[in-house]
Amino acid sequence: MKKFVFLLSAIALIVTGCSKPAPTSNTAPSGTPKPAASPATQKAAAKKAPATNPVPSDWIRMYDDAKGYEFMVPKGTENKSETVEGVDVHTFAVPAPYDLGVMVVAFKDKTLTKDDLLKRAENILKALDEKDIKMDPAKELNEDYSLVTFTSTSKDGKAGKGKILVATDVTDNYILFVGGDADKYTASEKTIDEIWGSFGMYSGGSSGNS
Repeated sequence: MKKFVFLLSAIALIVTGCSKPAPTSNTAPSGTPKPAASPATQKAAAKKAPATNPVPSDWIRMYDDAKGYEFMVPKGTENKSETVEGVDVHTFAVPAPYDLGVMVVAFKDKTLTKDDLLKRAENILKALDEKDIKMDPAKELNEDYSLVTFTSTSKDGKAGKGKILVATDVTDNYILFVGGDADKYTASEKTIDEIWGSFGMYSGGSSGNS
C-alpha cells in the first residue's frame, strides 16, 4: 500500500504541475467508482465519447458522481481508488479472459487542453516505470475527446500496448488508460475499444454542446 501511495503522489505531481513532491499525509479514500444499482440510476446527461462499440449486455456501469464520469467494464472487475492533492486515481483489474488494466485519472484545471492531457498521460506512464514509450498521432474524436494508441515496455521487460482517451470540459479533466500485454493486443482490441467507448462525462464538455 505504501508503494501505491507514493505512486499516486508522483501522478498528482505530474497532473497538477507541482514543483515539489505531493505530501502523502492527506491521502484519503475518494468516492470509488461503483456499479450502478440499476439502469435507472444512470445520468441521462452523460455525454459519451464518439464510439460505435456497444458493450455486452452483462457488463456493469462504473461511475463517480462527484467527479462526473462513467464507463462500463466486464463483471468481476476489481478496483482501487485514492485521492492525492485533489487528483483522483482509480485503477481497475479486468479479469480473464480479458486480463486488461484500466486507470482513470480525474482532476480539475480549466487551463489545460487535450494536447496537455496527452503529455501528462505520457509522463504518467513514465511514473509507472514504463520505458520505450511510443504514442501514435492523436485522433481527435471531437472538441472534448482525443484518443491515442501507445506501446511501452515495463521495467521487467514485458511489452505492453493500449489506448489512452483524454477528455476535458470547462473545469474537469479525465485521462483513461486501457491496455495489457502487447502480444494479446489484437485479441483484446475490441474489448479495449468497448471500454473507452463507453466513457462519458456528465457535463457538456469543453465545447458545451457535445
